[in-house]
Amino acid sequence: MKVTRASDYAIRALIHMAQKPIGTTFMRSELAGECEIPDSFLGKILQNLAKSDILSSERGKKGGFKIATELESITVYDIISAIEGDIALNKCIFDEEFCSLVHSCTAHVMWGDIQDNLVTMLKSYTLAKLTAKYRAD
Repeated sequence: MKVTRASDYAIRALIHMAQKPIGTTFMRSELAGECEIPDSFLGKILQNLAKSDILSSERGKKGGFKIATELESITVYDIISAIEGDIALNKCIFDEEFCSLVHSCTAHVMWGDIQDNLVTMLKSYTLAKLTAKYRAD
């Protein structure tokens, strides 16, 4: 699995947003400048985060994006899933028709264990934890 630039940007933008007072609304163009993310690319990222209910969006002159839920409940897993879709190390873990050896292959067991550990680790990092860590550095 490779974390794409979109996921990296999403995490960076959300950390930036989380450092501001709760309920702060961010204009896409200002957020793009502050986080050094291309504006049009950030627009797509923010829309995906809003579709996943991580952000809320409001149209209009006073509109923009804001974090929609508690920082403790937003995990890195949630963010990456909102941008990338399902996180999968190997297709055989999720698609038994992909590999006929799925029930007899020890590599399948290994991929499953690694997948489980990766998901657990990604879920252990919340936006609150990342923000606290960022502020400490």
